[in-house]
Amino acid sequence: MPPLNLDFKTVFPYQLDDFQVEAIALLDAGKSVLVTAPTGSGKTLIGEYAIYRALNSGQRVFYTTPLKALSNQKFRDFQEKFGQTLVPESGLYAEIGLITGDVSINPEAPIVVMTTEIFRNMLYSTPIGEVGTSVRNVQSVVLDECHYINDPGRGTVWEESIIYCPPHIQLVALSATVGNPQQLCDWVNYVRRCHFQQGNFSRCELVNSDFRPVPLKFYFSHSKGLQNLFKDKSDKINPQLKSLLRPNKRGRFDRKTCPTVKGLTQQLNNQNMLPAIYIIFSRKGCDQAVESLNYVNLVSVDESKKILSYLLRFLLLESIELQDKIVEFARKEHEITYDKIISFITKKEGGEVELIEFLTEKPLLKERILRFLGDNSELVRSSQIEPLTRGIAAHHAGILPAWKELVERLFEKGLIKIVFATATLAAGINMPARTTVISALRKRGDDGIRTLTPSEFLQIAGRAGRRGMDEVGYVVTVQTPYEGVLIASKLAKAEPEALRSWFTPSYGMVLNLLQKHSIEEAKQLLELSFAEYLAQVQLNPQEEAIASYTREITRLDVGLAGYNSKDLSAYEKLKERLKQEKKILKLFHKNWRQQRVEALKPSIANLIPGNILSLNRQGKKNAYVAEGVMIAKISNNNQEFFLCLGKDNHWYIASISDIIDINSGKMPLNLVENLYLPEIENICAGQLCAGDATSQAITDLISEHEKEYTPVNEEILAQEKRIEAVENLVKQHPLDKVEKIGQLMRNNSKRQTLKQELTTIQNQYQKVKSHSSYYWQEFLALVEILREFGALKQFEPTILGEAAAVIRGENELWLALALTSGHLDFLPPHYLAPAITALITDPPRFDTWVAYQPSVQVLDALGLVKIDDEYNPEEQLTETRRKLYQAQTKKDITMPVYLERDVIGLSEAWCMGVTWDELCSNTTLDEGDIVRILRRTVDVLWQIPQVPGVNAQLADTARDAFAKMKRFPI
Repeated sequence: MPPLNLDFKTVFPYQLDDFQVEAIALLDAGKSVLVTAPTGSGKTLIGEYAIYRALNSGQRVFYTTPLKALSNQKFRDFQEKFGQTLVPESGLYAEIGLITGDVSINPEAPIVVMTTEIFRNMLYSTPIGEVGTSVRNVQSVVLDECHYINDPGRGTVWEESIIYCPPHIQLVALSATVGNPQQLCDWVNYVRRCHFQQGNFSRCELVNSDFRPVPLKFYFSHSKGLQNLFKDKSDKINPQLKSLLRPNKRGRFDRKTCPTVKGLTQQLNNQNMLPAIYIIFSRKGCDQAVESLNYVNLVSVDESKKILSYLLRFLLLESIELQDKIVEFARKEHEITYDKIISFITKKEGGEVELIEFLTEKPLLKERILRFLGDNSELVRSSQIEPLTRGIAAHHAGILPAWKELVERLFEKGLIKIVFATATLAAGINMPARTTVISALRKRGDDGIRTLTPSEFLQIAGRAGRRGMDEVGYVVTVQTPYEGVLIASKLAKAEPEALRSWFTPSYGMVLNLLQKHSIEEAKQLLELSFAEYLAQVQLNPQEEAIASYTREITRLDVGLAGYNSKDLSAYEKLKERLKQEKKILKLFHKNWRQQRVEALKPSIANLIPGNILSLNRQGKKNAYVAEGVMIAKISNNNQEFFLCLGKDNHWYIASISDIIDINSGKMPLNLVENLYLPEIENICAGQLCAGDATSQAITDLISEHEKEYTPVNEEILAQEKRIEAVENLVKQHPLDKVEKIGQLMRNNSKRQTLKQELTTIQNQYQKVKSHSSYYWQEFLALVEILREFGALKQFEPTILGEAAAVIRGENELWLALALTSGHLDFLPPHYLAPAITALITDPPRFDTWVAYQPSVQVLDALGLVKIDDEYNPEEQLTETRRKLYQAQTKKDITMPVYLERDVIGLSEAWCMGVTWDELCSNTTLDEGDIVRILRRTVDVLWQIPQVPGVNAQLADTARDAFAKMKRFPI
């Protein structure tokens, strides 16, 4: 590849910071670098310099990221920054390629952006430390977001990438600030020295910077305002916040001190602190936050026009079908509207500006057009469009990727003023803001609710402050019922915790290593893991931890003396069962209420004052449950409401969906028609106000006129009996009468957890002391399972093993067993797709609903139903799954062995050609979750033809199914 002659000052036309200059000098000297610096400080420039250097020397560079979305973003950025040779057919530059699973664009390009997993897979095909064809002529590999080595799910991929990478290739590892950067750097050099066989050895140097080009200022928000978290420039808590320091006896804070989303947004707007990223740790919370800002406009008229322009281009210019629909809609609306739309679609000069001006002058028409586009587009939901025009948006995994990209683009341009996002936004996506708001300092993890780690807090906070635009970045923490000023100040001052290793052997790792290496060499490679390295230098802390755990367990033993641990555990299980049964009852009640609302709809129009109603708004805003008499019908924006007087002498406003029963009894009209009605400022469903003495006289008569209400269904009655039975078991248990049993159970649970953790620490300690490989026993356990299922013969992969080695998934052996079983060989594409989904999808939430039921042929292939008389249970995938799960459990291997049936109908329907709108309307899953399920299915379908040993017809069917599934937005 001929070298390019790129000009440094053209590529980097700005003053470099000291740490950037230091890193560049090291790269020029042939060194590798580990750069740790705060989020937003300019680490990416060092990766870009590695690209510049490789291009000017006629060599290649791989740029790896942890996420597909981040890889796509870098691909777009590099096209703009480094593109030289435009390819007319694709509209892309030849110098930049992209590989992310099922997407491969120009993979032989000088610059290839890829996920870190793809890079690791490339290295699998080459003996460790040697140069394979995949990395020939590669000068540098950039490992962006290298702190992902600390991620439980992805960390192994990063460690493998560093271990397997040839030592002469420059590594450019870019990481957020971490607690032990020198240990990570020392480990990289330790690994590279162990592989040093021939050629040049690129030693890794640490460039550790705490420089932040835009300093952070911390604020605390409560119901009375927004104040500095710290006093002046010190790290002492602002004295004005001291009244908020003390929680009540239950450890909670008064809800009256907590700000609303709307109130906090207005605080930010008033103090010129927008644009902001507002982090909320739940998708539903993000969507509700957007809804709470109804009628709040954060953009100017000019900004609103620009947003509208982007929106119309996004929705219309790539969709011929939607263009036809909007033209037909405009034709019916007005001749001028039709002409403006046609000019826009045909890209007539000045057409876009004219349409934007026209719609801006006619807000009702604009609203109708945007609603029509939202209702007819597969790119977005109608509810997302209108807030966007006011500078407000949500960003989370439940939203379609294309819409998220638009939100990101508009936010970067300063047109969106506030984005409500889950923490995934903090994971590398380039969306700098003036302010970040952290709505809560605790989040739900695998082990329940926990406080944010200092690194998580810093990663989110670091999004604040736009270089070259803001003098200061603002970080706002929020008063909640569960956390306040104290925990906010501690996290704001805390140092990032040390990186740890999550290195975990997998079937794919075992098979790929044994294809190229002896068992002895494989063991040596495992001993190169970051976990092993850290363990060697952490014996003393482990000894201290063992002593500390032992003391705490002894203390708990004393307090629990006289109580049997099995009895405590049995009682705890009963209580948990009761809790789950009550959850199910709640779900049954919800379904019954929905059925009642539907059944009563035809009778709603006939309601008159005096009708006695049963009302229920459980699970909705302004919730209440009441029985009362309907006094009057009222309306707001063409929506009908019912003003009711409850039996508790409170006034209620009910919507149609709040009425779950109409009593056959009725109060005489003359009793209610002259009743004085309360004043209503804002008509919306909910409890209005208390009645007076006059209304009390009416409420006292309701019971005299009402008759029996419609009883709940048998399903609810049966569930109530189940709950009663479990409650009796709880009451009969001898521990139910013990005083402070709750504290005893918590102490017992803590004791069990501590014992498990102590056992783990002791085992690790013993392994290190005996120089046993940290993960060698787990590796050998996987070897035994692979042998048991015929994937290994001694230490040589069989045909089944070679198939599993090629597959990428959470359990490669399970997928290989299924694909080579013969059960899937003759399925047509629309049956193969859901079968694959079943093998790779984790079970959904218990309240997930999918209307599409899988075909019986799919369930038969999976062994979940029996169709013909020749059915042999021993040969079914269900039996294979049972045996594999049993073998894994015996060896303490925790890889999932999925065989899901509840959501797989989605894949079948999508492969059959249903529209995106129809698919989404037939499930309670978020759009982002549907995309994720279908994309994972597509990824495996794409892999099948490359898997050795699979039936030729299965490979052809997989290609066909892939083609049918790979349509927008998948």
